[in-house]
Amino acid sequence: MATSSRQSSLFGVNDWKAIYQTFSQADFRSYDYETLRKSFIDYLRLYYPENFNDYVESSEFVALLDVMSFMGQGLAFRNDLNARENFIDTAERRDSVVKLANLVGYTPKRNNCASGYLKVQTIRTSENITDANGVNLSNIPVTWNDPGNVNWLEQMNTIINATLIDTQRIGNPGNTTDILGVNTSEYAINLPANTLPIVPFVSQVDGTSMNFELVSATSLDKTYIYEIPPAPTGRMNMLYRNDRLGFGSPNTGFMFYFKQGTLQNATTAFQQQIANETFDIGINGVNNTDTWLYQINADQTLTAWEEVENVYADAYLQTESSSKKIFSVTSRANDQVTYVFGDGVFSEIPVGSFRAYVRGSNGLTYTVEPSEMNGISVTISYVGRTGKTETLSLQLGLPLTVSNAQTREAIAQIKQRAPTRYYTQNRMVNGEDYTNFPYTLYSSIIKSSAINRSSIGVSKNLDLLDPTGKYSSTNSFGDDGALYQDSIDGFLSLTVTNTSDIIRFFTDDLASVLALNRANQYYIQNYTRYTYPGTGGGNTLYWKTSSVDSSSESGYFYTLSGTIETPAPLGIFTTTNAKYATTGAIVKLTAPSGYYFNSNNRLVSGIPSASEKNYIWSTITNIVGDGNNSGQGSFANGKGPVTLNGFVPDGVLLTQIIPVFDNSLSTVVIQEAILKIELQQDFTLIFNNSLLINQERWSIGAPTATNYFVKFTSLGNNRYTVTYRSLTYYFGSVADTRFTFSKNELVYDPFTGKIIQDFINVLGINTQFGKTTALGEDTKVNILGQTVESDGYINDFQVEVAATDVNNSTLILDPDFFNDVTGYVNDGANIGLYVFFRTVTDPINLTRQLIVPGTDVNYVYGTKNQIETVKYEFEVGQLFYAYSENKFYKTIQDPTVTTPFYVVTLQVEYSVKSGRQGLDYQYRHNANNTTRIDPATTNIVDLYLVAQSYYTAYKNWIQDTTDTVTKPTQPTLNELQSDYPLIDNYKMLSDSVILNSVTFKPLFGAKADTSLRATIKAVKSSTTNASDSEVRSAVLSAMDTYFNIDNWNFGDTFFFSELSAYLHRTIGDLVSSVVLVSNDPEKLFGDLYEIKCRPYEIFVNAATTNDVVIVAALSPATLQS
Repeated sequence: MATSSRQSSLFGVNDWKAIYQTFSQADFRSYDYETLRKSFIDYLRLYYPENFNDYVESSEFVALLDVMSFMGQGLAFRNDLNARENFIDTAERRDSVVKLANLVGYTPKRNNCASGYLKVQTIRTSENITDANGVNLSNIPVTWNDPGNVNWLEQMNTIINATLIDTQRIGNPGNTTDILGVNTSEYAINLPANTLPIVPFVSQVDGTSMNFELVSATSLDKTYIYEIPPAPTGRMNMLYRNDRLGFGSPNTGFMFYFKQGTLQNATTAFQQQIANETFDIGINGVNNTDTWLYQINADQTLTAWEEVENVYADAYLQTESSSKKIFSVTSRANDQVTYVFGDGVFSEIPVGSFRAYVRGSNGLTYTVEPSEMNGISVTISYVGRTGKTETLSLQLGLPLTVSNAQTREAIAQIKQRAPTRYYTQNRMVNGEDYTNFPYTLYSSIIKSSAINRSSIGVSKNLDLLDPTGKYSSTNSFGDDGALYQDSIDGFLSLTVTNTSDIIRFFTDDLASVLALNRANQYYIQNYTRYTYPGTGGGNTLYWKTSSVDSSSESGYFYTLSGTIETPAPLGIFTTTNAKYATTGAIVKLTAPSGYYFNSNNRLVSGIPSASEKNYIWSTITNIVGDGNNSGQGSFANGKGPVTLNGFVPDGVLLTQIIPVFDNSLSTVVIQEAILKIELQQDFTLIFNNSLLINQERWSIGAPTATNYFVKFTSLGNNRYTVTYRSLTYYFGSVADTRFTFSKNELVYDPFTGKIIQDFINVLGINTQFGKTTALGEDTKVNILGQTVESDGYINDFQVEVAATDVNNSTLILDPDFFNDVTGYVNDGANIGLYVFFRTVTDPINLTRQLIVPGTDVNYVYGTKNQIETVKYEFEVGQLFYAYSENKFYKTIQDPTVTTPFYVVTLQVEYSVKSGRQGLDYQYRHNANNTTRIDPATTNIVDLYLVAQSYYTAYKNWIQDTTDTVTKPTQPTLNELQSDYPLIDNYKMLSDSVILNSVTFKPLFGAKADTSLRATIKAVKSSTTNASDSEVRSAVLSAMDTYFNIDNWNFGDTFFFSELSAYLHRTIGDLVSSVVLVSNDPEKLFGDLYEIKCRPYEIFVNAATTNDVVIVAALSPATLQS
């Protein structure tokens, strides 16, 4: 042991104690001026009572004590500050927080600049070149997808080919890859020698002038587009992207990659080898991604150094000395940066001249809309094939919104993310890693959550498919299908503050719900259909085809007199029942005698069997004028005045018409309704389909009218409950199938470019109800949605269906599909047409309705008395449905006797709806090619993200009360993958990570789902003098704080008891009681006191001041109990 070490070990501690022995009576807890001064005086009085006894305030000795006390307080305060800055939890200076984060391997994020694609709209060159037809294209603008120029594509390719390097042509790119299903090819423009591939331009965004640059981009060795490190190479990449959806698609065309900011450079020279060298770059606003470094060789060529996150943490990746040219970047004040180099062991020590390129950006958070970057003009100098420098002029436009700009990480975010990153150790292995790591990788991700959809335990002997159907298409068959209808009325809430609210309700809210399939289906099943000729007279009308396209055909109806065909008028131009045949009307077309229709709607000669049809349905999608071209039939261009949906053969007869339903009310009816509402009177809206489309078919009715379509019931205080007629068709499965459906996702067939939709085929092998004859043809119904319970639970046992057109969900293809499959007769007894349900309670006391197999229920007997007479013919426990009483009964053995003694007991947990069970069916779910599962991996991880830009836009929409802010669209998979491409670099090899956006779940206000709308009713405190308006504002402000996203995670459950406690704690001086009452008159008080989120949802507060009501006291009426 060294002498100094031994002596320190033996004597050091004793020496230290000896030093402080003198001050054993000193008070070391004194830090501020007063306690220090008192400690000095007490010490002197104790140890020097004779020497120092002049403690008069004017004494010079006391003045010295004051000075020392003041200095002591200053030193103590400085020591406290320094101590606090040494811990990340208490540090307040950004520089301290950044350095402490660096200690645990976390580099705080600087700003992210906006980046995206600009699509070439128009192109022009100064070079003398000709197209295939010999047209000189010099200074001739060529526009992308120009309908007035049939040669636009060939001419644009000719111009671009002239700008490229010698080894490339359109069709022969330098690199090509598929990025999220979009084929991306790269073509290099031949710039003049030693030119940087940077083209600056300026654009106005959010009213602010910003600098942008076109940059050279590639996807080489990556699955995303990134900027090629800028160097004077004389080449600049242009991209051609093709999503196979046509030239009009925003993702198809020639494009340039752009970034916000200005590229700048700084040079330095390292004269000798010094370990751990640094290079400070004094440029403000350097963004988080654009930092590059080149070594300037003796011949002025450049050698690139590679940026890594940490020169020591990444050392294990370096295997050759040449690959140790690495550096890392740390941040300084104002987003300036420092380049950090290694020690010669883990990385090479820099020697010689170096040039750093960085891009200074504005450091703001903003969204760039396509309207803000349209018609951007730039010029690029290029070297043509002849060696002459030419000019390429471009007009560019932004095809899609860009929202990836983000300010630098805040101090609070750094404090939270640095320990989280240290926990993950810079990789994603377990569930916590997948949930936490993305949040630390990008500052624009404010929350993340991971869900394992498919585990590594799936057998590799089978084709690897996502069992949920979320990410791969499924095609399954079952024999436990149930098709049923639900005719429960829909409802809306109306709160009136002025006349504009009423007008907006009629023209927006009410018109929207009346346009839904549910309202239209009620109309079709319950309103009059008009036969033709019928009582209105008229000659038989036949169909004549004029032209045919892929999904419709045009023609006209005609009468036949001998062999003379006379085109017939329709709509208001005739007095027969054909007057109801207008645009939007559904018509029944019958085959001529001796014919019937096959499955392709072609006429077949012969007598139809019991399973074959002699009629088809079609919708009139358009009528020009009187429908017969003034008696001429077809127009000169070969098209007919009447357009029908689908294929309709010549010669079929018009036999029935369902007049078009109208969801809009005239000004006269709205004004009459306004008077009723201002007087707070009850009333109804009645629809009369016997009137013509040029007549007023809506009218105001009495509140007691039974033939209403919409009913207004006043609740007082300028509030109404509005109910409207509704009929919904559902298809469910007992056990074989679980359904999935993405309502807002359009899936395209990559071969045809057409939309394909999830559907259910009720197979033709099913028998007709009550017969042994098969249905004959499959009945295809499209899936429109899934039932979502009030607590957020998706009922995947059933889906909403309708016989609609794929491309237009409001276009009914078969109005009688339900009747045809089930045998249901409108206004009939319909005995035996039942689908049974059982209400079950799950472990957390939430109720669900599950389909009961039809074989488990006996529904032969109509009353309990009839069941009593036959109960011993069945096993004990048999479930009966008494259809005359609409009640369920079950036999139970009387436990007091040993012989069979069955007691027929009422079963209230069962219910029934009209429909049919036990159907054979096919279920087809389609998923986009961009969301297919990678079969080489086995763990499928759903990663749900909250992007700052989407959250900000969504909050702006939620808080808007003027209806001027548009609801933001959820970020798509493509957008998320483009914004966060580096996440895949940190996952495990066996995992496939799929990025998804958060789904926000608004509560209480008008922008919440109707089942979640509620009123917050508060009783003012008796001690407050605040006005009702002030109390409402205070309640709303407290609720906004409570629902701040920092307080909520994915999948959390809302408890009103918690919110109520928070309100009482924060504004208890203003309110004495607060309750939550549902706006749904069918719900009871307390139904919304617990609301669940799905694993990918987060609550937001949608309540406005209109949803907070001050009441005098809590009464049964107030509580809606």
